[in-house]
Amino acid sequence: MRKLVVLALAVFLTFGLANAVMAQSNLGGPGGEGEVFESQLAMAKAVPFEGTVISHDVMCHCVVVQTAGGNLIFQDDYTKFQQNYNRLKGLKIGSTIKGEYKTVKYINYALWVAYVR
Repeated sequence: MRKLVVLALAVFLTFGLANAVMAQSNLGGPGGEGEVFESQLAMAKAVPFEGTVISHDVMCHCVVVQTAGGNLIFQDDYTKFQQNYNRLKGLKIGSTIKGEYKTVKYINYALWVAYVR
């Protein structure tokens, strides 16, 4: 019985340490995915856009904008809006906006957004 308890404890500790190591590697520390993404975002070409806001999902940080060329979907994680980096908080559906975005790994990231007056 005692050997079984020691074995079970060893298995739980092994899985616990493995999870901690995996979590640490996903944080994007030096040389991690975060640094790679930041360099890819910095090197991507900025593309201007203008259109009407169709949808803004605050939970997934997604914005859909209808432009002359079709609908564009953006992530708002890196967006400057109304002088703050606040993830487009308060963006009004149906309003006309303009801005710039960059594409990294087929995902569009809005850089800045402003209302068209």
